[in-house]
Amino acid sequence: MSIGFDTGTYSLICAKRNKKEIEFNKGLNAFIEIPLENRFLFNMMKNSGVPLIERDGIGYVLGEAAVNMAYTLASLELKRPMSEGCVNPKEKSAFEILQIMIHSLIGETSRDNEKIYYCVPANAVNTETDAEYHQKILHSIFKSYESEEGYKLDPHPINEALAIVYAEMEKKAYTGIGISCGGGMVNVCYAMYGNPIFQFAIVNSGDWIDKQAAKATSESVTVINKEKQKVDLSKEPSNMLERAINTQYRIMIEKTIQGIKDGLTNAKTNVRSAGAVDVVVAGGTSSIAGFDILFKEAIKNANLSVEIGNVVRAENPTYTIAKGCLIAAENSN
Repeated sequence: MSIGFDTGTYSLICAKRNKKEIEFNKGLNAFIEIPLENRFLFNMMKNSGVPLIERDGIGYVLGEAAVNMAYTLASLELKRPMSEGCVNPKEKSAFEILQIMIHSLIGETSRDNEKIYYCVPANAVNTETDAEYHQKILHSIFKSYESEEGYKLDPHPINEALAIVYAEMEKKAYTGIGISCGGGMVNVCYAMYGNPIFQFAIVNSGDWIDKQAAKATSESVTVINKEKQKVDLSKEPSNMLERAINTQYRIMIEKTIQGIKDGLTNAKTNVRSAGAVDVVVAGGTSSIAGFDILFKEAIKNANLSVEIGNVVRAENPTYTIAKGCLIAAENSN
């Protein structure tokens, strides 16, 4: 039983196949720190099934429970083990927390040295990132996994935008442009017959939108993150909060399309195409209502050096990358 894993900045998603159906196990990649002076509160949360760990006198609330607590209590700061698509260097507990959450989502495996393909970003073109270091950190996390039976994993990285091509473009001979709009980065990959022609990333995706909109409205990042799920980008904003979110989404789309333009120019003769190139967009940041309409309109009007064919959002954008990673793992056996 092969495994696919989306190691996203906002969500962690494990994909396994049960007969013909793919089953997904999802967790939110976030935590908050709570003081342990009040042991009663910590124990009550633990008895209620809230995912918790305790290290060096600090309590950590993990996953969705952390997000909900930070949304309700403004005094609590929501933290991320990952930032801008990579392991967060500012969080000393990031590695351990990420390891605990990833191993928990994988659960049990059925044999030793099971193939697992996990997604990694490309290096960003607009800021300094270290995708190679991030990949090695994730590799060590997957390598350290051990099931109750003592089974280990055989981990392999795959670019997250290429995983979208594998998940959605089988009928197009795995040829086209995959765009992953995640929490930390926008990742883009143009592939031909499953082979990447060019790939790049931009740090201006979900978290960036939240931070910029929070500055413009004096709201917290957590509030913006929750409220943006209610926004429809195809409609005129009705208040300042909606206007800020709408504007930042448009800026993100403009920067992404400019990056594709630059990528096509730099790749030169390698990206000649006999026909129109299809585009599939996925990732949690693309799931907001109206995103697909806005993106399709923008890329069709961009005068790219290749003809753009169908532009679609994946049917289930949150789970597409994990699905693509699973397909890669299954086809590697």
